[in-house]
Amino acid sequence: SSTHSILRVCLRRVRCPVFLSACIGLQACSGPIEGSMEGGGNVADLIAGHVIKAAEEREAELDEELRRLDALKEDDLEEIRRKRLEQMKTRASERQKKLAQGHGDYEMIEEKDFFSVAKKSENIVVHFWRESTWRCEIMDKHLRQLCQKHWGTRFVKINAEKAPFLAEKLHIWCLPSLVICKHGKTDHTVVGFSEFSNGDEVSTEEVEEVLAKWGAIGPID
Repeated sequence: SSTHSILRVCLRRVRCPVFLSACIGLQACSGPIEGSMEGGGNVADLIAGHVIKAAEEREAELDEELRRLDALKEDDLEEIRRKRLEQMKTRASERQKKLAQGHGDYEMIEEKDFFSVAKKSENIVVHFWRESTWRCEIMDKHLRQLCQKHWGTRFVKINAEKAPFLAEKLHIWCLPSLVICKHGKTDHTVVGFSEFSNGDEVSTEEVEEVLAKWGAIGPID
């Protein structure tokens, strides 16, 4: 099949005869190296031997992979395609379900809605903010970007001044604060910019790294 042929061609292109020739000619090209290794061989001989051995081992691995591909039948390739298509459909369905729950967006919620929102999503990041606090706007900017990239996590914000019960219960004493909830329970709070090396000059990438560190979002590619 065309897919089979493409795989074989890609593997063959990994091989490099010129590289092997260069290895074999290493001693001649580099010239003799002063001094000799114990046993009579010089350094160039030793290096060339190791490099050629490594290249031969890689060649053997590629040959084995080509034999495996030769053994694949059209039915096997069709089964691989089918499974991959199923995975894509499952992921697309999961994404649509998450988006319907508010994932992929960054919105304000009321204090009374906090617990129901926390129960509906496996992971949520709650930004406790205040409109008059300019540093909260900095965090807003980063979360607006991350909510679209990491749609598996729900991103919301709550006005701390209008949520006195939650602020007291979750020990919110500094703004902004990011409360990470997992499976309906609070797991960790990022207080202000204390966990960022550049303080309030933090980049979106560093905010992403800290959230990944605490398991609020999936691993970063």
